[in-house]
Amino acid sequence: MHEAIGHGSGRVNEQLVGNPPVWLKEQFSAIEESRADLVALYFLPDRKLVELGLVAAEDHAEIVQAEYEGYTRNALVQLRRIREGTQIEEDHMRNRQLIVHWLMAHTNAIDVRVRDAKTYYVMTDAAAFREGVGRLLADVQRIKGEGDYDAARALVETYGVHFDPVLRDEVVARVDHLQLPSYTGFVMPRLEAVTNDAGEITDVTISYPQDLTAQMLEYSTATRHLRE
Repeated sequence: MHEAIGHGSGRVNEQLVGNPPVWLKEQFSAIEESRADLVALYFLPDRKLVELGLVAAEDHAEIVQAEYEGYTRNALVQLRRIREGTQIEEDHMRNRQLIVHWLMAHTNAIDVRVRDAKTYYVMTDAAAFREGVGRLLADVQRIKGEGDYDAARALVETYGVHFDPVLRDEVVARVDHLQLPSYTGFVMPRLEAVTNDAGEITDVTISYPQDLTAQMLEYSTATRHLRE
């Protein structure tokens, strides 16, 4: 949903001369990643997913709850990757920080709780979470569509860049105690279409024929022409 309908949504204002990246400059990537996440977060509870058979009706609410809780928690846990300084530089991390902290400031969807000297971000209201995501999405879509650099900069720098180093140190100590890695890699499945005699796709088989090294070498070979 992030990649297909997230990055694929929205329209550029007809009065904007040039593409949004030209106008949004160094803020473009964080705004664009925020937009894609917001689209996915907003449409995840939509009943259309059940109609399309993407999720089971009886599981839908639980899936939404789990995603909203995980997204909220990630804004805290991702601080383990920044062991020096007080500023987030990577745009995907800025986007996640931006969304969660904007929701904290403008909705009642997230509580900050402390228990046994440990800080927790708790998603308390899925409906309020989605409503807030919708409001923020409307603003982010406008910012990109109109190339509003000042608004983009204010939004990203207010909610997505800075963090409390004391909180970061707490997070680092907690994840190190649990021996949690700062980064993980994934072996992606290989999807192969099954067709009938008419050439129509009737099924898709899923397999994991590679380890991570072989997968990355295959990706490198497949995209070599793009780097030449």
